[in-house]
Amino acid sequence: MNMDTFKKTPQNPRILPAEGICNLRELGGYPVRDKGGIKRIKWGLLFRAGELAGMTCNDKKLLEERKVRTVVDFRSNSEREASPDGVIKTVRKQVALPIDAGNLMNSMAFTSGGAEAEMGKLYAALPKEAVPRYRALFELLSDPSNTPLLYHCTAGKDRTGLASALILYALGADTETVYRDYLESTPLLRERFAVLLESQPHMVPYMTVQESYLKTAWGELEKYGGPGRYIQKELNADIHHLRSLYIE
Repeated sequence: MNMDTFKKTPQNPRILPAEGICNLRELGGYPVRDKGGIKRIKWGLLFRAGELAGMTCNDKKLLEERKVRTVVDFRSNSEREASPDGVIKTVRKQVALPIDAGNLMNSMAFTSGGAEAEMGKLYAALPKEAVPRYRALFELLSDPSNTPLLYHCTAGKDRTGLASALILYALGADTETVYRDYLESTPLLRERFAVLLESQPHMVPYMTVQESYLKTAWGELEKYGGPGRYIQKELNADIHHLRSLYIE
């Protein structure tokens, strides 16, 4: 895939112009296949991001203008305590759904050797580790009173990335769209952490995403009968109901 596709441009309106929130974007506008042909995900209902601790006043205004009502936080307890989310006036519900498998800082040694292999281990573990958390996320998504909803972790790429892939698949997105959204994290994070990644290039595999990472998680889903069965049976999601809420 051509990574230039994912640069922040008028043609890529899903990327929101945040100042202190990394990797802030939405799922609206993506094409999905449903009864009757190709449709699109509704704008302004589903947002994904990195941590919200660094929000500026403009960032808060950005999210308040979009009337974000629910914030779901996948970070571990220690991550949340170290960098609490800022206050968004329109938010009525803040839900902690900690997925410890994604806490890279505590679970991995940051070395140049075998970085991709370490990330592979993370993604192999995520589908099983995250079942109760992703199940709770889909339960929240099934109630329209919880939207607009924003879900996030620290960098918005691993725990949030797999959650986004599952949501897109549930709504009828094809594999190319699922991977496209997932890979969009890399150019955004490279831009945000350019100085760090230039001085410590061994961090690149940990601070970005690669197609192989998501393929590892997707391969694990085959043990459950594939992503569709995983979503319906393990996450107890009603795909038809979700599509009625989020597809226009």
